[in-house]
Amino acid sequence: RPSALPSRCGPSMQTCLFSSFGGDNGNGPMIQHIGKEQMEEIIEDYEEGGREESGYVVIDVREPDEIAFTGKLSPNTHNIPLGVLAQYQVFSMDEDEFEEVCGFPKPTMDETIVFSCAAGIRSTHACNFAAQCGYSNLVNYRGGANEWFL
Repeated sequence: RPSALPSRCGPSMQTCLFSSFGGDNGNGPMIQHIGKEQMEEIIEDYEEGGREESGYVVIDVREPDEIAFTGKLSPNTHNIPLGVLAQYQVFSMDEDEFEEVCGFPKPTMDETIVFSCAAGIRSTHACNFAAQCGYSNLVNYRGGANEWFL
């Protein structure tokens, strides 16, 4: 499983360091912010190889009514609304409880979690919640559904 995005994502990939988790020394989690082209590559890998082969878990943190209106980014995209993610601290749950609450197996620490929302704001917050629970392979699709479904 890859610990980072494929190299073909190129130099347009933005990486942002959130020092609020790492104190003054700047050793916080790295969150990769990507655009539509990189997200299309991830979705292609994810749909072709599944979670096991691709190493990705794609999670949309929009509300169910938002997803019902636009549709999913891909057939295998999971949904955990940001409010649920935050209120229940799902990434700190054990594997069984996570699967019961979220409806799919909990991401492992070596999988890359790719978050999406409508415009990249809630998905950034989701990255931060996952980082607080020890996840380090985190990707934020900054364009979100607003860009995806244009």
